[in-house]
Amino acid sequence: MKDKNALLDTKGMLVYTNENCTGCNKCVRVCPTLVSNIALDGKILVNRDSCIACGACLEACGHEARAYHDDTEPFFADLKAGKKISVIVAPAFLANYPKEYKRVFGYLKSLGVNHIYSVSFGADITTWGYLKYITENHFTGGISQPCPAVVEYVEKYIPELIPRMMPVQSPMMCMAIYVKKYLKIHDDLAFISPCVAKKAEIMDKHNHGYVKYNVTFYKLMQHIGRDYTNSPEYADELEYGLGSLYPMPGGLRENVEHFLGKGQVVRQVEGEKEAYRYLDEYISRVKKKAELPFLVDVLNCSKGCIYGPATDPAKHTDDVLLTLSKLRNMDPQKEHGGLFRRKQKSPWTEKSTPKERLANLMEAFQGLELSDFIRTYDTAKAIKVKQPSDSELQTIYESMLKSTPQKQNINCSACGYDTCKDMACAIFNKVNAKENCIHYVKELAENESVALERINQEQNSEHEQRMYKIDAIRGQFTTLSDAVAELNDANEASANEATDLAGKLNDISQFCHSLEDSLASILNFIDIYKSTSESIVNIANKTNLLSLNASIEAARAGEQGRGFAVVAEQIRSLSASIKTLIVKDNQQAEETIPVVDEGVHAIRDLIENINHMSDRIATIAANSEEIAAQTANVQVMADELRDDVEQI
Repeated sequence: MKDKNALLDTKGMLVYTNENCTGCNKCVRVCPTLVSNIALDGKILVNRDSCIACGACLEACGHEARAYHDDTEPFFADLKAGKKISVIVAPAFLANYPKEYKRVFGYLKSLGVNHIYSVSFGADITTWGYLKYITENHFTGGISQPCPAVVEYVEKYIPELIPRMMPVQSPMMCMAIYVKKYLKIHDDLAFISPCVAKKAEIMDKHNHGYVKYNVTFYKLMQHIGRDYTNSPEYADELEYGLGSLYPMPGGLRENVEHFLGKGQVVRQVEGEKEAYRYLDEYISRVKKKAELPFLVDVLNCSKGCIYGPATDPAKHTDDVLLTLSKLRNMDPQKEHGGLFRRKQKSPWTEKSTPKERLANLMEAFQGLELSDFIRTYDTAKAIKVKQPSDSELQTIYESMLKSTPQKQNINCSACGYDTCKDMACAIFNKVNAKENCIHYVKELAENESVALERINQEQNSEHEQRMYKIDAIRGQFTTLSDAVAELNDANEASANEATDLAGKLNDISQFCHSLEDSLASILNFIDIYKSTSESIVNIANKTNLLSLNASIEAARAGEQGRGFAVVAEQIRSLSASIKTLIVKDNQQAEETIPVVDEGVHAIRDLIENINHMSDRIATIAANSEEIAAQTANVQVMADELRDDVEQI
């Protein structure tokens, strides 16, 4: 298969695939050749080297995915640029546009076209050339070649038939040669054409570039639109005879019978499938040296050139045939003067015998040299379509899953080919792939279905075991979830208790601070008491001294001082008692102060321990809250895992 980029490059191609292609295979089905379509990436591309530009795919494609190139745009561009161009017109144009063609000619003249000639006159030259060559060379069993698609097919696929091809130019080329050599017109020539393949004939190196443009009916009328409607009418410039019949099926046969009588067998064949099938049969008869028809009138299009692939489908009505019939019945002498001006010697009159008509035809064209209108064929175009051997064919069948004769002969044509063998040959020639065989895809799908069923059965057994394990896992997750929930509850209770304990420790700490303050007050009181006691002891000492002095004085007073002496003794005794009590209290105070100090220090240590414990409990409470949060997450995850397991 060619490089993909080369296949996608449509420049210079006559027929090509555009972006609308859906790969429906209609183009493959109608194509007369095996290798002109290449299946690639879901599209059907045109193989430029193998295509004969017959145009069958243009008509068959419902997606408008096939298109063609012609020379309409360059033709009008060159006219506008002032180039000298004359036009030769296929007779089918007059039939397709009987009411419009004269104004179209007038419009072209207004744009600068120099001369306009009907190719019907060229067809008359072709008829003359055929008959002259046949009679002078005793040539029988020949194939006509007005149709370039037929010529392309013979040159590319049946080059063995080239010796049987009539060596006389087509009507278009006869007209072009006549204009160039006999009318001495040196303008570039444009052919108004119903045919895509005419471009291949124009580009043939043996035709010397006599014609430059292939301007198709459809694109011509698209280009000019309604611009021609106000143009003056203009008629073609040469008279003609039965050449106008050439585009009709059997047109050549009628011309031959007109001049040679109906005793000669002229085989009439039309249509893309029928024409090329017949040619394949014809070469078999040639090889067998079997009797052949006098002449084969073969056209690519089933309805002749009047309904060619480059015509407007809207014009494909009986009006075209009726118009051609009127052209056939016209008296050339009435419409034209010149070459056929002597009515009694007209080659076209029905009043003469075929022999007389032939003589008149030869006389009418006696000024022409047959050698000017002889053509050669290109043997270098031959394409070798490879045929697989039996073993190679069987290998392809096996790859297509066609292992039995029945499967190898399904011949459903869904791939576009008539038979499974043709599809296999296309695969062998690398223009198609087994994936485009619907039965291969179906067989593959069925095989995959069986394999999937087997896998499904195996998986069902595994599924049961897996479900058992999943149930066990689900139960474990449930247990885990419950345990985590219980742990969360217990942890939450611990956190609450730690919070309560922290509150109570705070109360104890506050009480200790109050007790410390009270003990400090006691110590302060004791200090004050000691100071007061010292004052009382001093007073007692003084009182005692005063009592002693009073006793001395009472003794001196005798009986009168006895009472006073008793009082003095009592005061001394009270003073001593007070002193003794104070001394004893001071001793107890001194003994109490260290105890109270130790109590104060113990309370301070207790407060410090309580604060440290409170911090630890706060940390425990915070950790409990964090554990509670993480426990909640673990529980959510456990629940989600359990749900996921249940959905498996």
